[in-house]
Amino acid sequence: MNTNFSQGKSWIISAISDIKIVLNSLKNEYYSLVAFRSQFAVEKLNKAVLSFMGLKIEKTHTPTSILEEILNSNSTFSIDQETRKIIEKISTYSKFFENEGVQTRYGTIKDDILIIAEEIYQSFEDIKIFLINLQKIVNCYLKLLKENLNITENEFKEFKQLELLSGELKQWI
Repeated sequence: MNTNFSQGKSWIISAISDIKIVLNSLKNEYYSLVAFRSQFAVEKLNKAVLSFMGLKIEKTHTPTSILEEILNSNSTFSIDQETRKIIEKISTYSKFFENEGVQTRYGTIKDDILIIAEEIYQSFEDIKIFLINLQKIVNCYLKLLKENLNITENEFKEFKQLELLSGELKQWI
């Protein structure tokens, strides 16, 4: 479990870094970067929980589908009802980010014309739903880590930082 705990912790630390970039980008009105880095943070948070569950994480941009497979299968994972509910919420909120696909990075093609991410995410209103879902996911993770996975602040000093970032996100929505 130590290797998986270390890997999960590293994923969360990396997600914290992305959330800081999200907040800084908000202040500078760089909305396409808010969209991309919030999506990136969610992917990393989801990879963290998979690591805590003992799974080896390969390269993927759809960790939510792995979480859903675990929830929907009769796998060897023993998940209590409370943990299951939290993971279901995380999965629901995360689907929004995965459905954006690569649009947050590269944009999209419409009528044979490339519309870059900076043209798609031009205003606060364009990215507000990203912030709402990101903040909900961070809160779910805080609860999951503390109450369901019984990880203490002594084991994971970044709890406080994640709580503070969640508060900062909430101020924007």
